[in-house]
Amino acid sequence: CCRFTHPLMLGSGMHTTGIPHPAIVPHSGKQEMEHYDRNMKPQPEPKREKEAKKPTIKKPLNAFMLYMKEMRAKVIAECTLKESAAINQILGRRWHALSREEQAKYYELARKERQLHMQLYPGWSARDNY
Repeated sequence: CCRFTHPLMLGSGMHTTGIPHPAIVPHSGKQEMEHYDRNMKPQPEPKREKEAKKPTIKKPLNAFMLYMKEMRAKVIAECTLKESAAINQILGRRWHALSREEQAKYYELARKERQLHMQLYPGWSARDNY
């Protein structure tokens, strides 16, 4: 029958980047079968010592996020909507309706947030969370 292909996939399991997608690349499976013994029970992996998880350090909030944080409760109180997406849409429209002077307050708060973040976590990069 027909095979559904993702729009970003090229023929023969290649992604548009030219890198084979692991879920689509044909796999011979021979190597796995050579080491497989029917009588052998799978051995549980040796338990590793629990690694202390590094605390996730979030990025400092930008001006719009600070605005949303401040105004979300007000919008929820004014509207009967409870869906987060609808509330975000209203907040976005209100943000764009603000004058540059009104937005400047939040840009200044965001600048202070970034400054504080840099002092608290020097050398931090958003890549640290990935």
